[in-house]
Amino acid sequence: MLESLRNFLTGPRLFIVIAACALPFVFLGSTSLLTPSVANLGSINGERVTEMDFQVAENIVISKLESMYGENFDFSMLDEDLQLNQIKNEVIIQKSLLSQARSLGLLNNTTIETAKKQIMTNPTFQVDGDFDEGVYEVQVNTAGHTKESYIDLVTDLLAIELFKTSILGSFSTENEIIEVASLLEQTVDVDFIKIDSKSLQSNITNTNDELEEFYSANEFMFYSDEQRKFEYILLTSEDYKSKVVIPDNYVNDSYQDYLSKASERNQVRISHIMIDKVNYDSDNNAFNAMQAIESQLLGGADFSMLALEYSDDPVSKEIGGDLEYFAPDLFGEEFDEAIKGLRLNDVSKIVELDSSFHIIKVTEYQEAEILSFDEIKESITSSLVDSESLALMKDDYDIAYDLIDNNSSIDFISTTLSADIKESNMLTKNNFVSDNFDARVRDYIFSPDTEANVPFAIDLDESILVVSLKDINESSLRSLESVSLTANDMLSAQKGKQKQVLLSAEIEVSKADGSLESFIAAYPYVTKDSFINVNRYSSLMPQEIISDIFKQSSGDSISLISNNNDTYIVDVINISQPSNEAIIAIIDDYKGFVEELTSTKINQVISDEVINNANVNFNNNISFTNE
Repeated sequence: MLESLRNFLTGPRLFIVIAACALPFVFLGSTSLLTPSVANLGSINGERVTEMDFQVAENIVISKLESMYGENFDFSMLDEDLQLNQIKNEVIIQKSLLSQARSLGLLNNTTIETAKKQIMTNPTFQVDGDFDEGVYEVQVNTAGHTKESYIDLVTDLLAIELFKTSILGSFSTENEIIEVASLLEQTVDVDFIKIDSKSLQSNITNTNDELEEFYSANEFMFYSDEQRKFEYILLTSEDYKSKVVIPDNYVNDSYQDYLSKASERNQVRISHIMIDKVNYDSDNNAFNAMQAIESQLLGGADFSMLALEYSDDPVSKEIGGDLEYFAPDLFGEEFDEAIKGLRLNDVSKIVELDSSFHIIKVTEYQEAEILSFDEIKESITSSLVDSESLALMKDDYDIAYDLIDNNSSIDFISTTLSADIKESNMLTKNNFVSDNFDARVRDYIFSPDTEANVPFAIDLDESILVVSLKDINESSLRSLESVSLTANDMLSAQKGKQKQVLLSAEIEVSKADGSLESFIAAYPYVTKDSFINVNRYSSLMPQEIISDIFKQSSGDSISLISNNNDTYIVDVINISQPSNEAIIAIIDDYKGFVEELTSTKINQVISDEVINNANVNFNNNISFTNE
């Protein structure tokens, strides 16, 4: 499969794929839950594996799991070995696919330019709809990237997605769509008897002796959860704002800095014509081609038409070479210098980068509005207060950390920081809700290694927290009196399951001897019904029951238990196939569904293949430690 792709991805096909592909995920790399405990992480297919590779892989894994189980899914709750294995597999997949993408030439100038364009249009890096260089730098630096390394990351991820998209594009044939539609449009006629488990259980009466016997035999089920209480100091940056005094000269200096950077806030929209050196026998020939384009521009030719005809950038050429709004450092120093002196409708001289030549035109230009000191003073002051209050909070965190190192109590830390101590309720690990604290607090409080009255400091970014375990209520056996209702329900459920097995056998006997109707009439929780033309996505019966029915053949009789423990005794009367005419009438409705289904299937195939065939050399001692 991978080899055949080389033949598919040639000439214009490659450019079509790149132009059509949208990067579905760009990971900034949130703070990793787990950090590799060794420096040398190993290699995959000869490529070195870095900590950032693991961080990106972790984010991908979490994203996949959240899409399956919801945004509230907590990855940190999984066993650490399971976390590690999932992340390792994702690293293998990403590195292996990147190697394949590189071998097919998908890591090229076009991919790089596309990555830069996607960064510029990413809302994460925009202010009021426009790319903001300052926001971009802060965001990527916070995530552990430089501006350059983040471009590399996006380029790599884009190349991987191009590779996968290219594979997927060759599947989902018309026959496959017809096959799926035919399968899903099958219908079934059934007779069935249902034993309602809840109704059955409500008819069961348990004696005191039975409850006591059940309780004694299952004491392990009636232990209370361990409960823990803790003390804590919570300080936010807001707590420090009243302590901050900003000198006038600080505000004046900030305003002068604002004035000096006014030109950086100018809105400059640019278009370009790109000549890729790789398409020519020599750099000189590539330069000559660009000179010929330059001559046409000087002769009055339309820039956008020349871009459409000659540019080697498949993404921008179709829109007149438009790169949207310029951002310093995104395209390189040579680009920045060329644009500095340009005004509206100005065209640059030829700009040479390592692998390409460019001519740049300014298509929109708007000078940034310069606010007066009085207009911006309040905003500057507020920003300085925010920054200084955050700095003061971090100073106190350092103080608390040092005090903890010196075995100070939370009371002493409270006095030193002039901060109040609060106290949590008694909490269980599975019911941990306290001031919306995150998993790090829960894991510390409920760790078997945590000692009472030993403080621990946690930096929560916008706040700091000092916690100290105070009390523990050990798990203990609850009395029968306190759990009698629970015990009664559990015993009734147990008896109900046993009764359902017996009833199922009796129903088969009554069907054989002709007494079925009278048998059903004797039990209020047993009902009989018939349905015709039931399809796979019907709501007439539980989906898991319908799914099993369609695995049978006409004439089969089966006994099934639903997820809510109801029993179904089903006679499959007939399974009908849709006509060709019916399939043709609805085929368009299935095309989108089949593409999604196929994508999921092929993605799994790709993942399995690369994991099985990758040359993996991880450090044998690699493990993860909580930060």
